[in-house]
Amino acid sequence: MDRDSPAQRQNTGETALALAAIGGCAESLSLLFQHHRPRLYANAVALLGFTSDAEDAVHDTFLVAIARIGQLREPGAFGGWLHAMLRNRCLMERRRRRPQTGGAEAERHFRELPDEERIETGIENRELRDWIWAALQKLPETQRVTVMLRYFGSCDSYEEVASILGVPIGTVRSRLFDAKIRLSDLLLSSAAGRDDAHEKLQAERKAFYKNAFHSLYRGNRDKFLSHYADDLHLLWSTGTQSHGREHFDVEMDTDLRTGVRIRPKSVMASGNVTVVEGVVVNPPEKPYLCPPGCVLVMKEGRSQVERLHIHLARRPSPPAG
Repeated sequence: MDRDSPAQRQNTGETALALAAIGGCAESLSLLFQHHRPRLYANAVALLGFTSDAEDAVHDTFLVAIARIGQLREPGAFGGWLHAMLRNRCLMERRRRRPQTGGAEAERHFRELPDEERIETGIENRELRDWIWAALQKLPETQRVTVMLRYFGSCDSYEEVASILGVPIGTVRSRLFDAKIRLSDLLLSSAAGRDDAHEKLQAERKAFYKNAFHSLYRGNRDKFLSHYADDLHLLWSTGTQSHGREHFDVEMDTDLRTGVRIRPKSVMASGNVTVVEGVVVNPPEKPYLCPPGCVLVMKEGRSQVERLHIHLARRPSPPAG
């Protein structure tokens, strides 16, 4: 008798969860989000760089997916559907970064919210609506009202939200960014379901990489580097690529020699993908030697990392004088 491969079993399980989510099961939708979150973030960083925009794009994708889950016609294609929405969101952000022409009208036009992204009008299932509102009630009042105007109301632009609240546009953006992080966490934690296999993988990868970096700076360089394959494919956010672990060896040796340290802040895992978000600690005498943060996106093989994509945060300008 033929046995299904692990990939086939995973696809079958995801299809079942997607079917339940379409039917209004918040628990199933939460489990799907948890599974795809690391890959979504890795893809967002690849498209937008290591900035707050990447994290914001992931949270936007969650919220839009909740509003549009009833429109998913092929439950087996949930992952591709979710990643397509993320890509669209990231491409919109990249267009926003380009110099605008046409003055205030052009800027206002870009900020308009498509009807399909309005959560309140998009969710037809009562259970999902209740799930959203229960989480929303736990936000601070200023964040809650801003989210309600942006995603549940009929405001056409950030300018209109700012005008209603009597605050600068920058304040609206800041409130929305903080609110979406908290709202996503609340939504994921409020669903009762547990994916024990994913939690086990997440815990193992988190413990491994935190211990690996800790041991690296205590003199165990070779042990740390042995986790990366000899033919490691190394990519930088600048577009530079190289093959062979010796190139990563040089980078690590340079950091060790100059006193630069990476402190893992978060570790996310999904299947053969691991995302490590790190704080870069520069030596006291050279506080601006390296950018303040990095994201390492790794493709895990059977026993070693086969591909490593390094994204660096924007380098701050040294103080004048």
